[in-house]
Amino acid sequence: MKTFLRNQWEGLRNGLVPMLGKEMRGRTRGLRSPLLLSFFLGLMSAGTVAFLWLMTDRTSQIMPQVGLNLYSLLVLGMILLLAFIAPAIAAGAISGERERRTYDLLLVTRASLTGIVLGKWLASVAYLLFLVLAALPVLAVVFLFGGVPLSNMGMALVVALTTGLGYGALGLVLSAILRRSQAATIVSLVLVFMLVFGSLVVAGVVSAGRQPAGDMPVPAGEPWQSVPGPPWYVYLSPLAALSPALPGMENEGLSMSGRIPLVGTMLNEILRQFRMGPEAGTYVYGYAYGPGYPGVYPGAPGRAGLPSWARFALCQGILAVISLVISVLVIAPRKPWSVWLASRRARARGQGGIPL
Repeated sequence: MKTFLRNQWEGLRNGLVPMLGKEMRGRTRGLRSPLLLSFFLGLMSAGTVAFLWLMTDRTSQIMPQVGLNLYSLLVLGMILLLAFIAPAIAAGAISGERERRTYDLLLVTRASLTGIVLGKWLASVAYLLFLVLAALPVLAVVFLFGGVPLSNMGMALVVALTTGLGYGALGLVLSAILRRSQAATIVSLVLVFMLVFGSLVVAGVVSAGRQPAGDMPVPAGEPWQSVPGPPWYVYLSPLAALSPALPGMENEGLSMSGRIPLVGTMLNEILRQFRMGPEAGTYVYGYAYGPGYPGVYPGAPGRAGLPSWARFALCQGILAVISLVISVLVIAPRKPWSVWLASRRARARGQGGIPL
């Protein structure tokens, strides 16, 4: 048993450490990495300058909502950019080895399949972390205006990194399944678009047939099962995880008034139209008015008590694990099911039976 565990650990180390170093050196050389970084920071900087120019062009005064609106725009833009950059980076990790004709050489090394896959994936994640760290000075501009707690900034960074973890693993599994990097990139971008926006649309279509509860008050002491919750696939989209990170998406941010930040209110209203907003009901004096899906119920049992960012992190973690396991199975020279069928045929021959 000790020998088996030692061999597994050596195979994992021989694949993880060299592969991570090789991928990081390869990603930092050439023009692709600085161009992608310049494109990422250029879009965020251009959005910041354009927003401040539009706000100062209308009035000579800078209102407190300016910082909150700017923060909302930057966070939403950063997460959407990372959602599409992550699979595009990982989509050529394994298929690129096939195109360079180094795939077979990689498989005959002492590296284990798990180490190879984890090394490729962690290299993509490390590059995304580099992009997030590079974007921090742009995000820090909002602190000049004030009004943004550090906890909100931390939640936004958690959502951004979690987005890269899950969608990067999705791009990696497509790179293992498809033989061309271009095809893997296109398919991964289409799937991410469907997860980010399509899951919300599907939830809206499904909830359209529900009979709204109207304005009938539901006592707060009613069982949690009596109030419908948002469907699980909603949290495959990072947009559904932004409720604790964006201002204007809390309880007091439901009314369309001038004091509410623009992006948070717009996103909240969109989610409420799909009946799965962060707070789809209004709570007054112990009574809950609950049309549509409720959001977070602190103290509720099970998934209903989790905040939206935690539900999104859970879904992304499951997506990453499933994608990595499938990647290991796909690149294996001898598939586990082929080994099982071969052993079954061998046992059948030994017993004088008919091979299956």
